[in-house]
Amino acid sequence: MIKLIAETAWHHEGNFEFMKDLVSRICSESRSDIVKMHVTLDLDEYMSRDHAAYDTLKAWMLSVLQWEELINIVKSSGKGLMLLLNDTTAIKFAAQFTPDLVELHSVCLNVPRLQKAVNQYLSPDVPVVIGVGGSSIQEIDAAVEAFSDRRTILMFGFQNYPTKYEDVNLAKIRKLQSLYSRLEYGYADHTAWNHENNELVTLLVAANGMGYVEKHVTTVYGKERCDYSAAISIEMLNQLSEKLKLLNQLAGNGSIGLNKGEQDYSVYGPMKMAAVATKDIKQGTELTVDLFDFRRTSQSGGLSQLDALSAVGKTVEKDISASNVIMSGDLV
Repeated sequence: MIKLIAETAWHHEGNFEFMKDLVSRICSESRSDIVKMHVTLDLDEYMSRDHAAYDTLKAWMLSVLQWEELINIVKSSGKGLMLLLNDTTAIKFAAQFTPDLVELHSVCLNVPRLQKAVNQYLSPDVPVVIGVGGSSIQEIDAAVEAFSDRRTILMFGFQNYPTKYEDVNLAKIRKLQSLYSRLEYGYADHTAWNHENNELVTLLVAANGMGYVEKHVTTVYGKERCDYSAAISIEMLNQLSEKLKLLNQLAGNGSIGLNKGEQDYSVYGPMKMAAVATKDIKQGTELTVDLFDFRRTSQSGGLSQLDALSAVGKTVEKDISASNVIMSGDLV
């Protein structure tokens, strides 16, 4: 079952009323399963003051009370709560709300204090999402090991505009899935907001065993603000949700046994070639391979190909006319 994540990130640009409206509308109007928010409470732990984005992000910081209000909106809506946590204070803060998912971004994947805080303060039942876009195999290995006692989801995808299809690198994703086959997977899509193949790219990657699909969402589609380059409208998110339902149906339950449709298709006789007597066979005859052949016929219920071959050497219990299918009850 693919779950759809509505990502808000820093799209609020410090405007709490904008963020409150965005989160409220995602909760009330969208068919997303999970709402994701980036919580930063100690910017100085996250970023040095000499970083070019420091002053901007400092001005965009939301308060603890504002984050509490936003989190309560999500939780009261019944949607899942996912929090990307950028500092130790944010992790401690998030723990009181028992989010459905927490994430460490690929930029801080192997920072010991953050890994330790996640394991120390958050319930062991809270799964951790580790963003692996742009991470080496050694970095992924270390992060997976750090959370070895916790349900872990590898989140593929990273921001690079405009989208280069080759950078999605499905072949690499499949290799990583084979290396970490016991884990779950997600895809954070960052296809350009106005790209004609935005939805198609998301669906193609989602079909490769993803349990989660993440999309940036906006209420001001196409308007320049933080992360607008990959942000789709709520209407587009809902359209994607319908397509993901189709993917969920296609995925099935993974049962190796034949389902009803396959059973109907594989009836021996009308569909699959059944064992048909090539001549009249008398009661008491030992069945040999020259006494039957395989053909499609209007008769149903004959021995399967493998069962007929396994029955060679058995005794025919009653007469079988030429061109009749051989039934299991005909042999002892």
